[in-house]
Amino acid sequence: MKIKKIPIKIILLSVFIICLQSTSLSQLRFSVGGFIGGGFIKGNSPSVGSFNTSLFIETNTVLFEEVVPRLSFIFAKDFNAIIPNVEKPYFPYVQGINFKGITTQYFEDHIFLEEGVGLLALNDRTFSDTDAWGYGIVISISGGWDLRGFELSGFKLGAGIEYGITFTNTLPQYSSVHLFVHYTL
Repeated sequence: MKIKKIPIKIILLSVFIICLQSTSLSQLRFSVGGFIGGGFIKGNSPSVGSFNTSLFIETNTVLFEEVVPRLSFIFAKDFNAIIPNVEKPYFPYVQGINFKGITTQYFEDHIFLEEGVGLLALNDRTFSDTDAWGYGIVISISGGWDLRGFELSGFKLGAGIEYGITFTNTLPQYSSVHLFVHYTL
């Protein structure tokens, strides 16, 4: 029971830090976004094809000018769950949170590349009787088109890949190839 409460504390602390920073200094920017795609999930099981979704929030900080902290919620479930007329007693899934540092490089006018690395807490639900949290790392790379022009607020669109692996309990992991949207307020 104690292990399940740790991710909630991490989420609350991270959201508090992000909100405190965004309200205490007016030059800080707040962003939200998400992705949808496909990939693979596994725990103590063979890999299963999955559809993946994520929602994230981020803000720049005065501590690191080149690195933006991003808090994400990840959900990946067996791809068969979204196909009509597929009946199974249980569809495996993983869900969790990650906290990454994101850095971005711009090429030409609007083309960008961003990389991220951070910590991951992932809940393994690959079997109906499995409910274990694993802790590890996540890495990502994505590129796309920045629609903001010279404005500080607006949309960025693109595609990317992400890989999360844990080193505790049932060793859950996921990989994702996805399309994303990112809006800066």
